[in-house]
Amino acid sequence: MKKILRGIVKFLIVLIFISPLLFRGIHAILPHLKAPQWTGISPTYRIINAHEHFQSMECVPKFLEAMKRNDVEKTVILGSPEATILSGRRGFFGEEKYNLAVLEIAKADPEHFIAFPTINVKDPEKLEKLKQYLAMGGQGLKLYSGHSMFHEIPLDDPGMLPVYEYCEKNRIPILFHVNAGVYQQEFENVLKRFPNLRVICPHFCLSSIASERFKHLMNTYPSLYTDLSFGFIDFLKAGLLRISQDPEKFREMVIQYQDRIFFGTDMVVTDAPYKTADWLANVARAYRDMLEKETYTFSEIGPMTLRGIHLDPPVLEKIYHTNFERFFYGKKS
Repeated sequence: MKKILRGIVKFLIVLIFISPLLFRGIHAILPHLKAPQWTGISPTYRIINAHEHFQSMECVPKFLEAMKRNDVEKTVILGSPEATILSGRRGFFGEEKYNLAVLEIAKADPEHFIAFPTINVKDPEKLEKLKQYLAMGGQGLKLYSGHSMFHEIPLDDPGMLPVYEYCEKNRIPILFHVNAGVYQQEFENVLKRFPNLRVICPHFCLSSIASERFKHLMNTYPSLYTDLSFGFIDFLKAGLLRISQDPEKFREMVIQYQDRIFFGTDMVVTDAPYKTADWLANVARAYRDMLEKETYTFSEIGPMTLRGIHLDPPVLEKIYHTNFERFFYGKKS
C-alpha cells in the first residue's frame, strides 16, 4: 500500500511540474488546428421551390411525394403556354387552360402552392386578364416574352408598359424568362424605367456561361433576382456538367449574390409516363446535391462523378427559403 501511495505522490508531483509545459504546447498548436469542416451530408432544410410548371391537378400527388422526399414545403407554379407543357407545339397559345389549372391547384392546396399565371403579351386585354387572374388567387405574373420561342414583341414595347407599371405599383412579382444574351438591351430598358419592379430572371438570366453579363445585371439592378433552375432535362444535364467543370467559379458567383438567388426545379410536371414520383425526386435531389456536396452522381448523366459547389449551411438556408420569404412575404432574415 505504501508503494502505491508513494507512486501516486510522485505522479502528482511530476504532473504539477509538467502542466505548464503541456499548457504552453497545446496553446501553441491550437491556432494551427482547422475547425471541423462541413461534410456535405445533406441535413434537413425547409425548402421553397420558386419555379415549376403543371399540366393538371392529376399531377399533384406524385409531385408532393417527390417534394416531401426533398424537404420542399411550398412551390411556385406557373401558368404556361401549351408549347411548354406538350412537346411539338409552336407559338404562344393555350395559356388560359393552364392558368386555370395552376389557380385551381393553389386554391385547393394553398399550404403547398403559390400560383403565378401568365398573359399573352399580344393580347390587347392582357392587363385586365392579369387583374382577373389575381382576383382568382394569383399572386404573381409569369412572362415568356424574353424566351426565344415566344419573343413576338420587344420586351420594352409600349403596349407592355401599363402591365409593368401596374405590377410595380402593386408589388406584383414577375418571373420573367429572359435570354439576356439576345434581349439584354430591351430587358435593361424595362428595368431602368421601372426600378422598383420586383423581377426574378430565372436560370441565371440564361447567363451562367456569360458570368460577367450576369454580374452586370445583378450589380446594376438591385430589385433583380434569379433562380438556379436549368429547365428541361437536357438543359439540366448540360448545366450540371458545366458547373462540374469549374465548381469554384459558380460557388463564388452564388456566394456573391447569395441574398438574391432562389431554389427552383422547372421540371414541367406532366402526365408523361417517365415523369414518375421517383424521377421528379431524383431531379430535385440533383439540384440539392449540386448545391450541397463536393461530389455526387446523377443517374440521368450516368455513373460519372460530378463536382458540386458545396455551399455552407447558412448560404443554403438563404437559397432554400430565407430569400424567398423576404422577397415574397416581406419577412426579415
